[in-house]
Amino acid sequence: MARMMAPTCDNMNHRRPNAPVAHCPQCGRMVNDRVTRGRCEEQRHADARRRQSEYCVDCGQHLIVPR
Repeated sequence: MARMMAPTCDNMNHRRPNAPVAHCPQCGRMVNDRVTRGRCEEQRHADARRRQSEYCVDCGQHLIVPR
């Protein structure tokens, strides 16, 4: 079942009843637990970093290391 929680960031996926991703790319919180993906691979995480996503939308892992 999809979860609708009070947003912790301004990403619109928190407000969508059926978000197309499992996790928010800005804060990493679960936005749709119905979306399941296969195992994340480093290449998928590298692609997300290039798109400047802070968190993986599939697994929620924090991708960007602060300097």
